[in-house]
Amino acid sequence: MPWLVYHFWMSTFTLVHHTAVDVQFQAASEWNEAMAQLAGTIHCDYPWWVEILCHDINVHVPHHISTAIPAYNLRKAHEIIQENWGEYVKERKFNWGLILEITDNCHLYDPKNCYQTFDDFNS
Repeated sequence: MPWLVYHFWMSTFTLVHHTAVDVQFQAASEWNEAMAQLAGTIHCDYPWWVEILCHDINVHVPHHISTAIPAYNLRKAHEIIQENWGEYVKERKFNWGLILEITDNCHLYDPKNCYQTFDDFNS
């Protein structure tokens, strides 16, 4: 049972921080590392007790820019990123509707339309 709880917890964080209907992937010829970290990672606000338990890993964009940023500086790094590159950062507020949105809509990736459902992709 502890393994199942841990797996659910980590899978949920991974899914929320790396999947959104509006994430745009780039072809290798157009790919830019900085933009991939800024626009391909999702910042998600969780309830305060989750943020405490997870040492602010929900402040996820700075974590992708540099894993050397210690947990106690993630929020400050996020503020700086927001001030300078906020137009590229995707932010969400956690709720179960967000999980449903991701699992219902993010099935296959289309370069022109981002994530799509199986039904939309076959149309």
